[in-house]
Amino acid sequence: MKRWSFVLCLLVVVASEDNTSNNTDNVASNNTDTGCQISVQKEKVVSKGISSVLKATVQMNSMEADISVSIKQGNETTEMILKQGFAREFRTVITTTHLGRSYYNICVSGCSSCKEVSVFSIPAPLTLLPPILTVFLAVVTRQVLLSLTCGVFTSALLASAYNPLDAFMQTFNSYLVLPFLDPGKSGVMIFCSIMAGLIEITEKSGGASGLANQIFKLARTPQHAAMVTTALSFFYFFDDFAGIMISGKSLGPLVSELGLSSQKFSLIVHMMGVIIASLCPLSSWAGIQIGYIESAFKLVGMEVSGFSYLIQCIPYRFFVVSSLLAVMLYVLINKDIPPMIGYEEEKRMKGRRITDLSDIKEDPELQKVEDIPERWYNAIIPLVTLVAVSILRMYFDGKEAIISSGLDIPVTFLNCVSKCDSINSLIIGTSVSLVLTLVLIPAQRIMGLSKCLEHFVEGVKSMSEPIMILILAWALGVAMNDIHTSEYIALALGDNMPVEYFPALVCVIGYAMSYASGSAMGTQGIIFPLIVPVIVHLTKDEDVYIKTIAAAFSSTVFGNLCSPIADTTIAGVLFTGCPMLDHIKVMSVFCMPLAVISLIFGDLLVGLEIYPFYVAYIINIIIVFVVFVVFGRGVKGKSLVQSLVGRHRNRCDSNVSSEDGERTALLSKTEKGD
Repeated sequence: MKRWSFVLCLLVVVASEDNTSNNTDNVASNNTDTGCQISVQKEKVVSKGISSVLKATVQMNSMEADISVSIKQGNETTEMILKQGFAREFRTVITTTHLGRSYYNICVSGCSSCKEVSVFSIPAPLTLLPPILTVFLAVVTRQVLLSLTCGVFTSALLASAYNPLDAFMQTFNSYLVLPFLDPGKSGVMIFCSIMAGLIEITEKSGGASGLANQIFKLARTPQHAAMVTTALSFFYFFDDFAGIMISGKSLGPLVSELGLSSQKFSLIVHMMGVIIASLCPLSSWAGIQIGYIESAFKLVGMEVSGFSYLIQCIPYRFFVVSSLLAVMLYVLINKDIPPMIGYEEEKRMKGRRITDLSDIKEDPELQKVEDIPERWYNAIIPLVTLVAVSILRMYFDGKEAIISSGLDIPVTFLNCVSKCDSINSLIIGTSVSLVLTLVLIPAQRIMGLSKCLEHFVEGVKSMSEPIMILILAWALGVAMNDIHTSEYIALALGDNMPVEYFPALVCVIGYAMSYASGSAMGTQGIIFPLIVPVIVHLTKDEDVYIKTIAAAFSSTVFGNLCSPIADTTIAGVLFTGCPMLDHIKVMSVFCMPLAVISLIFGDLLVGLEIYPFYVAYIINIIIVFVVFVVFGRGVKGKSLVQSLVGRHRNRCDSNVSSEDGERTALLSKTEKGD
């Protein structure tokens, strides 16, 4: 995977030296005798039956009166009047009705000749090939980078009128270079890199482990161990993999001593690590998710605040939030259901962990560095600084934007956040936190500045694959936009499917794709450039946008929790010492029912506006509570169902015994009478 990332980066850098945009084809016609110049900007390829826009500029050497423009294609003619001026721009909608090449003649009054423009038309259903191929390859090969690259190339092949050489050049010379030329997308990559480096320094300096050890002193029983593990996960909001690794390595021996099974420990660590990072707007996930939102809306010409959408969609992430509430309820109730109850009872009987951490301790890459003091404040200070600086920067940046706009908008915190440059604020917050950490750690002589920078570089390297996925996802979105994939899907759906069902449909797709690929980020990168343009073409209701985005973010987390090939699943097994099959079994039993009830009572019924979003959580929690209370039990205890069945059997046995006694007495009386 790392080799593939390196090859892609090399191709992008080489191609960027000769970057030219192939998305449009500019044709100029000069007529010096009349002082007239026609510049046409047309789409290289259009889809049959899909409306496209043809843009042109008429450059006049003098400001004459109004001029007329006619666009002819076969027997059809479109005419328009351009107002006086030196440069007169116009655009017209064209719709091809046959495949192959079509020719349009643009004639302008005052120009001695007309300009002929050719457009190549492809079958509209072919525009579905790139996303279908991308999904198919992601499921079969389980290589997200390869799948996305093939999807971009396939889109470029269609956009270049089936010319493979042109498609190859367009893929690496245009689509993969464009994200680096966009300040917003470049900012996302910078934020993710700095965040990864900061996380690596915080972990290697012993701050995270020190925080865990301090809080874990409050634990005395297996339930206390589960509660402390759950609570500590909130401090590791910055990254899912880092949270799982830190919790597993620092808490593993402690929870084992308190009698908590490795299966239950791995369930809590895995679920909380992924859920908290995916929900927190200041985590390593946030920058990538903001990039997905903003780039997807740019495909349809909309400028939105990705951070604002990220915040607004949190209440509608039904699977993720329901899973968070379910884990907390599960820990508080302290009742287990099969197969977890078997693992807990086995742990109590043996008095030790079923699988110890010897493999982890023997691995030199995972071995804890000796002589590093584990001081909790080395984790708290950078995290508090990150949150405080980022939020303050968002507020003041948004406030300045509101004042400079001159609009009558109240200067509230939410309005400021919605108007701020969120990525810039996050970059400043992480940068200040990083600088503080680079001063704090060497000042305590925990490790030198050069060692801190080495760990920072290692952290940045760990983010290379997610960033490459992000770049390819952006490229795929632009490429599919060039061949009008979303317009075709919207046209095909038409009125056949109400938009209220769209969040539920996206949720099902997210479940399936993320489980097959094992990557939430990869799945989001594939589906986001497709679903956002489609939903924008279907409706102008912003509530539907928010629910659809929330469904995409929430459902794709399912793969990170349940898929056997997910990196977080492997981390959950490795750092907690839980056997792989046991971990997959307990995760599936816990998450799959939650996925179903979240889909039905959340994405579907809330999408249909049957009730508000909070009712869905009430229903989901009631269902979870009933399941744990009725079917769950403590170690060596009985569930409510078992108790009721036992009482029923006892009553039946007592009734049978009384009937037998009556029969015996009756027989004895009869014998005496005889």
